[in-house]
Parts: sequence; C-alpha cells; structure tokens
Amino acid sequence: MCGIFGFQGFSEPGLLRRMADIMHHRGPDGEGFFEHGDYSMGMRRLSIIDLEAGDQPIFNEDHSLVVCFNGEIYNYVELTKDLKAKGHIFRTHGDTETIVHAYEQWGMDFLGKLNGMFVLALYDRRRGELIIARDRAGQKPLYYYHDHGRFLFASEVKSILESQHIERACNINAIDSYLGLRYTPQPQTMFKDISVLPAAHYLRLANGQADIQRYWDIQVPAVPPRLSRADCLAAFDETFTAAVRLTLRADVPVGAYLSAGIDSSLVVGKMREFSNNIKTFSLGFDSPIDELPEARALAARFGCDHHEVVCVPDDLGLLPKVLWHLERPIGDVLVLAYYKLAEAAAQHVKVVLSGEGADELFAGYSFHKIIRWTDTWQRLVPGVLRRNLALPILEALPVSVLNKLFNYPAYLGNKGKARVIEYLRHFGDRSLAQNYVYLRTLWECNERRDVYTDRYRCLATEALVKESATASGPLLERLLRLHFDDWLQDNLLLRQDKNTMAHSLEMRAPFLDHKLIELAFQMPPGMKIRGLTDKYIERLYAKGVLPPDSVKRAKNPFYFPLEFFYNNPRAKELVAMTLNESSVKNRGYFKYEYVKYLKDKMDAREFVYLKQVYSLVMLELWHMVFIDKQRLW
Repeated sequence: MCGIFGFQGFSEPGLLRRMADIMHHRGPDGEGFFEHGDYSMGMRRLSIIDLEAGDQPIFNEDHSLVVCFNGEIYNYVELTKDLKAKGHIFRTHGDTETIVHAYEQWGMDFLGKLNGMFVLALYDRRRGELIIARDRAGQKPLYYYHDHGRFLFASEVKSILESQHIERACNINAIDSYLGLRYTPQPQTMFKDISVLPAAHYLRLANGQADIQRYWDIQVPAVPPRLSRADCLAAFDETFTAAVRLTLRADVPVGAYLSAGIDSSLVVGKMREFSNNIKTFSLGFDSPIDELPEARALAARFGCDHHEVVCVPDDLGLLPKVLWHLERPIGDVLVLAYYKLAEAAAQHVKVVLSGEGADELFAGYSFHKIIRWTDTWQRLVPGVLRRNLALPILEALPVSVLNKLFNYPAYLGNKGKARVIEYLRHFGDRSLAQNYVYLRTLWECNERRDVYTDRYRCLATEALVKESATASGPLLERLLRLHFDDWLQDNLLLRQDKNTMAHSLEMRAPFLDHKLIELAFQMPPGMKIRGLTDKYIERLYAKGVLPPDSVKRAKNPFYFPLEFFYNNPRAKELVAMTLNESSVKNRGYFKYEYVKYLKDKMDAREFVYLKQVYSLVMLELWHMVFIDKQRLW
C-alpha cells in the first residue's frame, strides 16, 4: 500500500520531491523515484508484503518496463508461480513485481488476471508509453490532469496541486452534483481540470495523446437466472471464503472493523476460521443509537481483542483536517467518525478488513426495498386509489407514526414527511435513476434553485446520475448496478481510502472481490430481498457462522447523530465560522437569506435541515482549505 505520482511532457525542478512529501502519510516506510527523458514518477511505501525487498519502482528483467503501484494484488502467489513456470525471473517476493511480468506475458489482458485493489503506473521505456489503471471496484483512487501537453497523475489531488502549472480553482459545475448527491460523481472532481480515472478503466498515454478504455464490467442478466437456494449458498460459501482468505495475506498484523451489522460480523466470523488472534474496532457516539454493546458481545463470543472508539461533539473541530485528507467535500459529517476509527485502529494494526460493499451487492439499504415496493404498488394499485385514498391517508398521518415506518434512527420531521409524499406522488413520472437520487438526496432540484444566487441558478439539474447502467434486467439488479457504480465508488470507498491512509492504515474489503461481485449479480433477486428480509443470502449463510441474534438483527443505518451534537459550542462555532453573512456573500454561490433560514430551522432537530446545513459547512470548509489555502488545524 502506498501513494503513487508522476508527470510527463514538461520539466519542473523539485516537483517530484514535493509530490512525494505531501503524501507522506500514505507511505511513511519508504519512497522511490524513476526519471527517463521527460517522464518522472515516484511512490511512497507502506510496507505490508515483502517488508525487506519490496521497495519500488520495480523493473522487469531488462529494465524496459518499470512500475509504481498502490494497493494489493491478493493472488500474487498464484500469479508468481504461473509466471515463473513461463520463464520469468523474479528478484522480489512481493506482489508488485507480478505486474511487470504479467504485462510482458499477456499485454493489456494482464489486468484481467489481477485480483485485488490497486492503481498502477506502468512505463514502457522502449515505446515511451505510460499505462495507468485502476481496480474493478475503485477501491484505490487515481487523479490526473492533462492539458497543454502536460500530464500529471497521483493517488491524491494535493500532490498534483504541487505543480506551478496547475490552477487551484473550484470546478463550479460540480457544486450542483455535490448538493444533490453529497459527493462529486466520477470522472469529475471539485477541482477545475482535474479528473478521476474511473474504476475498471485504464489510461494509455502515447505521443501526448490519452486513450481511456474500460477493461471490466458487471453483466446484468436480462432474465433472472434460475439458481436454487442450495446452489447459491454453496457458491457464496466458496467465493466468500476464498475472498477472506486472500485478503488476510500480509506480513503484518491484520485486524477488522466490527459493527453489530451482519456484513462486518460475517467477515470477522470467517476470519476466525483462519486466525485465533484478531483485533477488532468499533465506533460509537455515546448516544441512544449506539450499537457498541452488540459489537462488544460479538467480539467476546469470537475471542477478539476488541477496541472501542467514541466520537464526541468536540471532535467536530477535526473537520478541516479531515477535509484536507478527503480533498473533496462530502455532505455527511460521518466522515469524521471514520477518521477517528482509522486513527484508533492504526495504533494497533497496519491492515483492517471491512464489510464495505455488501449492501451494494446484496440489497442492504432500506431504499432498495422502498423502490421495489413502490414499483409494485404503482403497478398493482389503480391510479385513482393512489391519488384519492392512499396519499391522503399518508398526508393525514402524524409524523411520529410515519417515522416508525422507516428504518432510520433520526427524526423524519415535517420536511421528511413532505419528501415521502412527493416521492410517492411522482414516482411514475421519474426514471429509476431519478427516483434513486430523489429518495437519498439532501437537496431537491427546486431547493437547489432556491438556495443559489441568480448567477448560479442555472447549475440546478435533475440529471445527476447516469442512466446507462439501468437499461435492462430485473428492477432490483438495475438498481444495485446503479448503486454500485455511483454511491459505492464515488462516496463510500473514497472516504474509506482517504481516512485510513491519513493514518497509514490499509483497509481491505472481501465483499469487493471481483468474483464475489460477479456472483452477486448472477443470483436471483429473491436471494437478496425476500419479503421484509434484506441480504437474504447473507442471513442464510450466517446461520452457520454467527449467533442467532446477529443473523436476525435488522440493518441499523450508521449515521452521525447531529441532533445530539448541533447545540455543542464547538458545533456552533463551526457553523458561525463558515456560514456567517460575510462568508456566504463573499463566496457568492448561495443566498444568505436562505442559508439563515436553514440555520434557524436547526432547532427543529429534523435530520434534513441539520444535514443541509452541514453540507454547506463542508463545502465552505473545503474552499477555505484548498482554494483559500487556510490552515485551520
């Protein structure tokens, strides 16, 4: 695990050194550099495998190929054996060297041979050609700038910003996506002219021209496959077990994040089959929604060395530093909690396993069920009954009753109730992607138009998520594919990478083994949602791994309890610093009158208002840290 960086097409003395230094946190154990003509690249190393001889860059036998690499190739042992049998000579015992030899042997098809999480930069000295590539699920980020004959790439944007040729400016067009989605969808970033290489893609740079191609994709069957429950269980067992075994490969201690949910519990339960010495880490907020007792009990049952982290209101003061590591605003203060969790885990281990990705594969979010139910309701209940009976009944229900219908621990409030009614009323008028966004957005399109100043009202758009992935197949599979390409890659994995690497910690996600991803999309929808039960296949499998209460426990959404934090002096100070009249008007994006209205509504303790305010706080903090270059920590 490390950070990589490089540039081509120009000369800038000292740039390579600065690009390395700004990412020291990604790899404090070592560094390496390579320069050839107008091409330069380097890396920072976090030693996980082959601690003594795994320094990069790494070459092939005749030094015609050189690679810098960030991530882990979990099947490197099998690949090395195969490549040695074909005559390739290895000088190290790690995973990086498999890349150059695999490229020699199979050309661009080598990417399909890799099982892991990675970004890599492979330079062919003979051709003067650069190849950069990113893993299938997008677990490791890679950014690039390409303009005026200059090409720069890095694991973090701040490394690219070290060049005197890069303008430090906001990508104005990304603001609406941020408000609507809580993050910026790839390939754009919040930085002008800096892009993300999409997951499962490679970029080939030759003669100053960049060609980007996809090398892997999820196939959604047009007709649900007819697999029996027994077949699904057997396939899940084989694939999941292999994924956990592979992600445990390391020459350093490996721990795990453990909540009370079924995903991380299954990971720890499976780890227990291969190790008797597991350190686990759980997070809480010292609030009524905490699940720390349940996680503690499960860790004790498995005999884990368990550690708990509590996030408190004063921790809000860390947000500027967290944003410096994230490099983008994410409209959810929960990123702070993940930062604290990673900080604690890094004091004990260098690697943690996580249950990340399972919800996107096996339908673990409440909105997966809600969209399916609404679609069925729309098809089976005549429109006149929906309009004249069902909706009026919902409108008449007290918020307290409606709140109990949703598996969310925060208070829905009148604002949330109005959203639900509006969602149901216009479900049939929207596409799948639009309903998907509407059900999760903090800011409806009309609200975004209202909050913008006249100059920026034109930014507001309904088209926030691509619909190409939703064209065919069962509704649930189309929804999961959409969720996999969007929420998982652009939000969850990025925040995990940046928060763990801020503390030189590597996070691995067994559920994102590409073989398990492919298996999930070949399973019938009924193996994911059956009646009121989500993640049905996981719960079936868990009966042989977990105690009964863990199998039955419904998913409790992991969220930051702003209603318990917002009145804390540190929280008020943060809002006052970022959303005062002078700051809002000077930035120019939003009407201060509307922002003030939202701040006044915080006392209602409704989660929509609270989250809207803090999404604006995060956006302004990002501007202060990256555009204004203020040191706020």
